[in-house]
Amino acid sequence: MRISSLPRLLRIHNSFMGSLSVIISAWLFTHDALTILNGMLAYIFLASAGNVINDIYDIEIDRINKPDRPLPSGAISLKEAKIIFYILVFLGIVSSLISSWIITSFWPFVIAVIFAIIGVLYSSRLKIMGFIGNITVGCSFSIGYIYGWTIAGMRYDLAKIVTVLLFFIVSTTLLIAREIIKGIEDIKGDALRNVKTLARSKGVPFASRVAAFFLIIAIMAFSTLPLIGVVSIYFIPFMIIGDIAAFLSLVYSLKGFESASKASFYAKIGAFTGLVGFLVGVMLR
Repeated sequence: MRISSLPRLLRIHNSFMGSLSVIISAWLFTHDALTILNGMLAYIFLASAGNVINDIYDIEIDRINKPDRPLPSGAISLKEAKIIFYILVFLGIVSSLISSWIITSFWPFVIAVIFAIIGVLYSSRLKIMGFIGNITVGCSFSIGYIYGWTIAGMRYDLAKIVTVLLFFIVSTTLLIAREIIKGIEDIKGDALRNVKTLARSKGVPFASRVAAFFLIIAIMAFSTLPLIGVVSIYFIPFMIIGDIAAFLSLVYSLKGFESASKASFYAKIGAFTGLVGFLVGVMLR
């Protein structure tokens, strides 16, 4: 096994970015560093496991489309990848059990198990089901917001809980929209793999309208956050940039296949801006 290929197999940068969602929501309820760090580790381990199992199922496709990936290139063997997957799942579940022990609640463990199962189901079955797969991607990435609240003890504070739910909605809807747009962008390649995206099953115009619908929800939820009174004023510049990016994504998505790559780019900018804005808005309260 080529150790230098491990971060690429794990897509560790994506896992780390996703784990920021745990910090964001947990910080609203607790500033205990150990609690938050343990929650981050659980997310990183399980998200990375999901990335590994995805590459395991996609190995034959990647031999053609992405031969330089760690598995098809031989940098990491299939057997080694499976061992890495099991180790990551074990570490993630153990981290969640520690969180459950700290707060004397089984919910962190339950959510971690669900997260792990979703990762396997997505790679093995849901990915080729198009829209269901899109929803799975959006929810699984954003589950860190819910997980952060659970590891902090599931404390009841209505304004903060609404804020966490809005974080989840913004992140989920932006990611679902981007996945739908990517389905428009990759419509020819998906036909070869028989992926049942909205663009293939219902047509590009329909898929564009559905993506636009989710982007509208994201913009509305994003713009509502300052009204709750939990995030700081430092969040507002990020909100404005994020709203503009999401709106541009909406405009380009409605133009169809020719503008899908631009729509996907702006949706990605909106999601990244939102994540950073949430972090700043919570930390600098």
